[in-house]
Amino acid sequence: MTDYHRIHGSIRIELEGRILILHAEGPGNAELVQQYQQDVKHYRDQLRGKPWGNLVVFYNEPLLTPEGKELMYESIRRSRESGMVAVAMVLSQANSPSIVRQFWEGIYTKVGMPHVFFDSQDEARNWLETLL
Repeated sequence: MTDYHRIHGSIRIELEGRILILHAEGPGNAELVQQYQQDVKHYRDQLRGKPWGNLVVFYNEPLLTPEGKELMYESIRRSRESGMVAVAMVLSQANSPSIVRQFWEGIYTKVGMPHVFFDSQDEARNWLETLL
């Protein structure tokens, strides 16, 4: 039997102080977001109770399927409930930067999460630290 529901894309998670760093490569599907939700729960629990920031570094085509996008709204809401106050994003080797920006701007705007794109991870980290 063929498995048609394999994970597409990848997300690697790191924690530096009160900044959760995600290295996201796409395109991704709903199964990727579901796996991410399971993996990030541990970090959210660690960060709960104090404000924390999310630094997302995007690679290739970090877009999501419509189902993955819907799941991402819920994932961001859960992160907000655990204390996430803002998202800093960096495009690294993104194939279509303007499309990626528009896609993620729409997601974060819809859920009312403060977000900014930066040219470097250092700039993104510095901005997040001012909010924590």
